[in-house]
Amino acid sequence: MLRLVLILMTLTATAAPSAGATLPTSLDVEALRGLAVQHDGRWPPLDTVARDVVESVTGDAFFRGQDPVLMLLGWTFDPQGWMHEPLISIANAELRRELQLPASQTVLSYEELLGHAHLMKLMRDLTRIERGRKMNPLESKVSDISNKLGTLQDVFNGQSIRPIPDADDPLGFWRPIRMPQGEEAEAGDSVQGAWAAAQKAFLADDAPAFSSACNRLVSSLKALPAAHRPDSKRIDVELLYNRIQPFRTAWMVMMVGAVLALWAMLVRRRWFDVLAVLGLVAGFGMLTYGLWLRWQIAGRIPAANMFESLLFLSWGMGAFAILAMLGIRRRVVPLTASAMGALALVLADVLPLDPYVRPILPVLLGTVWMSIHVPVIMVSYSVLALAVLIAHAQVTVMAVAPSRRGLSEAIDSLHYWYVLVGSILLLAGIVTGSMWAASSWGRYWGWDPKEVWSLIAFLGYMAILHVRVDHDRVRPWAYVVAGLLAVALFVIVVPKLMPLSTGKLLGLGGAVGGMVLFVLARGKFATAVKSIMAFWLIIMTYVGVNYVLGSELHSYGFGTGAVVRSMFLVGGIDLGLVALCCLVYLVRRSTSPPAVGIGVPSSA
Repeated sequence: MLRLVLILMTLTATAAPSAGATLPTSLDVEALRGLAVQHDGRWPPLDTVARDVVESVTGDAFFRGQDPVLMLLGWTFDPQGWMHEPLISIANAELRRELQLPASQTVLSYEELLGHAHLMKLMRDLTRIERGRKMNPLESKVSDISNKLGTLQDVFNGQSIRPIPDADDPLGFWRPIRMPQGEEAEAGDSVQGAWAAAQKAFLADDAPAFSSACNRLVSSLKALPAAHRPDSKRIDVELLYNRIQPFRTAWMVMMVGAVLALWAMLVRRRWFDVLAVLGLVAGFGMLTYGLWLRWQIAGRIPAANMFESLLFLSWGMGAFAILAMLGIRRRVVPLTASAMGALALVLADVLPLDPYVRPILPVLLGTVWMSIHVPVIMVSYSVLALAVLIAHAQVTVMAVAPSRRGLSEAIDSLHYWYVLVGSILLLAGIVTGSMWAASSWGRYWGWDPKEVWSLIAFLGYMAILHVRVDHDRVRPWAYVVAGLLAVALFVIVVPKLMPLSTGKLLGLGGAVGGMVLFVLARGKFATAVKSIMAFWLIIMTYVGVNYVLGSELHSYGFGTGAVVRSMFLVGGIDLGLVALCCLVYLVRRSTSPPAVGIGVPSSA
């Protein structure tokens, strides 16, 4: 909020019109790329800071195809010119209409947004939001624009690049280089003199003078007293990580592996199988290398936000498939692992998730349980994601090609094994999560939304496994006991939901229907359908709690209506396809003797 107030204070202080801003074309910024600066609680190289700042403002680290370091220096050295350049994208037409912005202009400048009266009014309204209240979608978007303006303001004021270390406090704030007024520089201040020379050479596009000034600047900064300096090896590791973009490379390799695995299923040649496995292993190796680099940079396991969890989701699929291939020689194993692993990495790459290393709460780092819980729970999600892909194949085969009983049996066996392993890992993840909670927060279980939904998902999978292995007729008294327990549960829950609305009644009805389906529906087809439904409980645990509910300790991302709409859209499409398969399956089953289906016990 302090940054927002400062932006509002500058509303009347807009700069004079400029002819526009351009970037030099002949300068070499390599000497500054590895310059250690303080940023967001870390000491990364300037290359990382530039990528972060440029992407946070424009949405693209390589805005207009330019080197982000060059772009950040341009904003810093020529603020008057860049204030009038369109940098901030507002692509949504509905949002532009709500903000009363020009309908045909999708990218606007700092000066245009700062001078827009209605937007400024909305930004002032943000300062009066009650503490603890979740923003509505419009307020969230206005807050996002405010953050972009605040970031640009910091850059234009010369506050974003902070290379001068604190001489006494290892955790003290590093300072930016104060730009001298006019041609005057402080006597004897070699850092300020080199910075001023770099600005002058930058604006003149003088490559030799710029290189000389940058080298002087780096040498002068190294000569300053410092209570703390980041390890040069860690700086080099981060530069390497930025340069090779290991996760983008990994999903491309995995995608090639998925294509090879699909082709291997069609041609059925051993050498093609080898190529498919090599594609999976190569992609998994690059992903593992990228995680190791990120671990070295962060100094902790890279599992603190949604972006990093997607990385572990893909890693878990690859690791499980490679281990599974030692005992299961089926072509579908590398196919599903490569396809789903690549999908998770693509989502991490293209979704608007924060890909940069951020510091996390110290209380979370003071225990080993984070490093145990996160990989276990993400591998469990990975295995269950592979299981749901196989479940979709199962319902499709049984609906469209019921005569392929051998294929159906093979898929069912693999699906059951995946669900069993995934459920065991899910239980281990819940247990280790409770140990982490006890170590960090002082309690094992607090009925946090994340904990509740993880328990619901686990019970869903337990129902699938229990009903599947129970071949004998269930005794009537068991149904009576189950019914009484269900009634008791709802007697406890319903009063807490008062007053009952239409949405709450629909939710209760859906819960009852789901419980009945999970207990009574039997057979291979029913098991696959229930597996698909159970995975949506996982999605609610993984995505819904973090982005839709937006409350309690585990909500590290606060979403808006867009997340809800996306979940309902994807869920609706999936439900429609599964419902269509169910309809086709039931029609075929009613016109021919059933082999294995709902209501018919299946063989284990």
